[in-house]
Amino acid sequence: MSPDTVTFQSQIAHWTWTIAWFFWFIGLGGMLSVAYYKVRRPAVAFAILVCVTLGLITVFTHLSRWWNMPIVVWTMVTNLHFNYHSWMFLGVCVLSVHLVMAAFFAASHVDWLFQRFPFLGFIRTLAGLDLVCFVFGFVGVFSVVYSGFLLTQAVGIPLWGTSLIPILWVISGGVAAVAALELMALAGWVDEGVSAFGLKLGLGLDALKLLAVASFLHVSAGAVSAAARLGAEELLFGSLAWMTWGMVIGIGILIPMVLAAWMVWFGKRKVLIGVSAVAALTGVLFLRASILLAGAWEPLIG
Repeated sequence: MSPDTVTFQSQIAHWTWTIAWFFWFIGLGGMLSVAYYKVRRPAVAFAILVCVTLGLITVFTHLSRWWNMPIVVWTMVTNLHFNYHSWMFLGVCVLSVHLVMAAFFAASHVDWLFQRFPFLGFIRTLAGLDLVCFVFGFVGVFSVVYSGFLLTQAVGIPLWGTSLIPILWVISGGVAAVAALELMALAGWVDEGVSAFGLKLGLGLDALKLLAVASFLHVSAGAVSAAARLGAEELLFGSLAWMTWGMVIGIGILIPMVLAAWMVWFGKRKVLIGVSAVAALTGVLFLRASILLAGAWEPLIG
């Protein structure tokens, strides 16, 4: 079977770079929400808010009639009729809660807000509670997992029908969050110790990410479905191989791993930390894009 005998979803559904950015923003924002439990700095809170907001904007603008979404939500609320079996409905709920909580934590770092409205002091009190921060991190992970399951629920695209995708999304989201924290440390927005811890944590996450990517490709290449095998072949040897080997594995995994190992042995260098972090963030984006572009519908046999 050749690529000419199947239909790739990108040709019709157009789940390409816009959706890849959506997954990237949600993955980064979601795992930064976990990191916020330990790194409760304004830069982290604002970064989460920006990521979740941009993620929602990208996915809404992808809809042919994006204005239908708020109308549907309003209709469901006013009629008290909810489709609990819809992944889209559940996703809107999870991402909405995540957005509200991100705005809540970001607001807790705005000094002038409390100077002008002292009665809002309860926001900082609640934001400082470990339990509330834990719930924030849980919602963040749930957002990332949801974005992965959203792919697994796509009808007729067997390449995506594996539970490895949510796992891969969480691991790679963690890689992106560590990289973002390292860039924040370079800018002086978080403590220097965060970068030192992130160096070793990032090295471990990169190893897990490499294992998860290899597992995904191995399972897909040996799948019963012809479309899944073709998608894996495109990623390994076909038109998307430059993404897999060059951007996802080469730039996104091997470069950060080599630089991290070098700095663990010979000491940190700001330039190397910056290069490693940007490479990791780039690799996470291309991971999502490559898997999206490789998705193909199972061919009909008549």
